[in-house]
Amino acid sequence: MPYRAPVTTPAAPVPVERSFRLWIAVVVVGLVGSALSLATTTAAPTPGAAVGGFVGALIGVLFLGAIVFCALRLRRGESWARLTLAVLGGISAVFTVLGVLLTAGLGVSLGLLSTIVSLLQAALIVAAILFSFQAPADAYFR
Repeated sequence: MPYRAPVTTPAAPVPVERSFRLWIAVVVVGLVGSALSLATTTAAPTPGAAVGGFVGALIGVLFLGAIVFCALRLRRGESWARLTLAVLGGISAVFTVLGVLLTAGLGVSLGLLSTIVSLLQAALIVAAILFSFQAPADAYFR
């Protein structure tokens, strides 16, 4: 068989690498949030509330798995992953902030730690999106 040189992709520029790391931080913070959610739902007053909390945490973990998959593809320079993360991340950040504001406005307490985790995750998402669209990153995705 003839020798074939391995196909190598160019190294990701610094903004793409920072975006990747921020997406991984989003996942870590999300796992902490899911753990907090599970911890509070185990003390739920009804079995239905406990099941609902468990299902919500499970969906959250699946979503975080999708973020990891897309972040790995982003790092490889696949533009569909950048767009997917920007759209899903943007929606997630907006709904997270709206959720925190609405629950506070309704007088419902999520707990200080849960609120901080949610807002931290939203801020990390926004930063990851912004890094992935900087000029050096644009050139990488073409």
